[in-house]
Amino acid sequence: MTATNELAPAWLLHRRPFRNTSLIIDLFLPGQGRVGAVARGGRRNPALAPFVPLWVNLKAGGELFTLRDSEPRGAALSLAGRALFCGFYVNELMMRLLHRDDAHPDLWPVYEGTLTALGGEVPLDVTLRRFERMLLEEVGYGLTLEWDAEGRPLEAGVRYRWVPEQGFVPGVDGYPGELLTALGEDRWNDEVRRLAKALLREALAPHLGDRPLRSRELFR
Repeated sequence: MTATNELAPAWLLHRRPFRNTSLIIDLFLPGQGRVGAVARGGRRNPALAPFVPLWVNLKAGGELFTLRDSEPRGAALSLAGRALFCGFYVNELMMRLLHRDDAHPDLWPVYEGTLTALGGEVPLDVTLRRFERMLLEEVGYGLTLEWDAEGRPLEAGVRYRWVPEQGFVPGVDGYPGELLTALGEDRWNDEVRRLAKALLREALAPHLGDRPLRSRELFR
């Protein structure tokens, strides 16, 4: 993004103090992906907070942009309790899996839809699993829930282990094929929800490294 007077839609993913009254912020924009910016005097701006839809104007320069202007483009989302913790978890995954300045336009409606769904009637864990799957797909590590690593359709009554960079491999200590198929078809019951939590945690682990997710501590 070059310096213009145009405002672009954005969400704030993360903020940390910088100098006396400023912030270093990570924003998510539909055309630029995750970008870092300096917000001078940003600690005095209540709109620079998670879950507030923003309009922003950024000026390029060096490693970080400079936030020249910002304003809300709507009311803050009403997330509370576990839904709020889930929102922080979604933002932390975005921070950990997305590289800066790498555009992900297809992820924009997914992210906005996920935040909206966290305040709705869909069970929180189902919303998170859907988001985790789509985020992995977006960064090139999606789960193929139709066939195994050899290209054979997943079968009911057969268990499959997840092998990173390969896919599903038959194994006695793996996941039931019929439940993997149900997950792929977005058919949810208690068994599928338990499987999805274990499988997505396993699939995300190689991309998160050894540093634990801070947002997971909130659930404890």
